Amino acid sequence: MNQVVRGVFLGNGAKAARSLSETPPDPVANAAAAMQHCLAQAHEAGNEDAVPLLHAVSAILSHSPRA
Repeated sequence: MNQVVRGVFLGNGAKAARSLSETPPDPVANAAAAMQHCLAQAHEAGNEDAVPLLHAVSAILSHSPRA
């Protein structure tokens, strides 16, 4: 029942691995960008309760340590 797999399966795996980016995405930078977008929307909507909170969270994300 044991069979050796050759050809198509192994070849596609190597191509897929090469197409991946070398550097993984930065989740903190992505979160900071999302917070900036939310902050801009809060400013436009005139939501004065959310603006200070979003400023604080944005500041925390911009100064968070990265590995």
